[in-house]
Amino acid sequence: MINAIEALTPSVAIGFDLLSFLALAAIVLIGLPHGAFDGAVALALGYGKTVQSISVFFLGYIAIAASVVVFWMVFSDVALILFLTISIWHFGIGDSQPGAWLQRTTQALAHGGLVVIGISMLHRAEVEFIFFHLIGSETILVWQFLYLTTFGLLIVLLAYLVLALWTPSLRIRFAELVGLGVTFYFLPPLVGFTLYFCGVHSVRHLRCTWAELRASSYAPSTLILLALFLTLVSWIAGILVFWQMPSAAIMDGAILRIIFIGLAALTVPHMLLVDGLFRRK
Repeated sequence: MINAIEALTPSVAIGFDLLSFLALAAIVLIGLPHGAFDGAVALALGYGKTVQSISVFFLGYIAIAASVVVFWMVFSDVALILFLTISIWHFGIGDSQPGAWLQRTTQALAHGGLVVIGISMLHRAEVEFIFFHLIGSETILVWQFLYLTTFGLLIVLLAYLVLALWTPSLRIRFAELVGLGVTFYFLPPLVGFTLYFCGVHSVRHLRCTWAELRASSYAPSTLILLALFLTLVSWIAGILVFWQMPSAAIMDGAILRIIFIGLAALTVPHMLLVDGLFRRK
């Protein structure tokens, strides 16, 4: 296994093509705004009743995101593994249908695992290029994690197939999973991930979240303006970070680090808010 992982290291010279850059742009311009509705979610949960409460929320949100960035800078490989792990659950729970614990957990691990583990294993050389720049060093530990979890994913997919055959209501979502698997196989990794992140995860999240937010006491225009404001703040922050990076930094690597470390930093408080508080409410 170690030899197979080490054989991937020459791929760091692959670089990006135009399609990959367009995919990254779509993540920033289309995918990122779905997380900007966290401010609206906070209002719906009651954090907007006073200036003090909403200030505490945003300060806490920023502090968690900043802590993720600091942790990534110090323990890059561990941070990437943790990010991949929580992404599996976050993507999967958003794609799963309500049901018994075993049924929903199987769905979540299958859908989320296909996005994270499936794309990585189907396009190892291209994904190694991404991982290398996100860590800045050897990626052996990350690939060991992915190789081990691949076996678990295969078992989960088999269990999901059995559940889908037994439960008709799961068959449409299982067919979606199969369609995504075929898409991931034929498309470059960044393009396949972007298609899922923007066209499936973000759309599904916004549709479900917006239905709940409309029931709050806030006007839809207020919620939308808040989301637009937070989106602009995120874009400006990313531009400023990119502007301050050393001129010697590789362009591909700088863009990757800003986008994906930024996503990791925002995903942790986003999950705590949406999966931990909002979904339960």
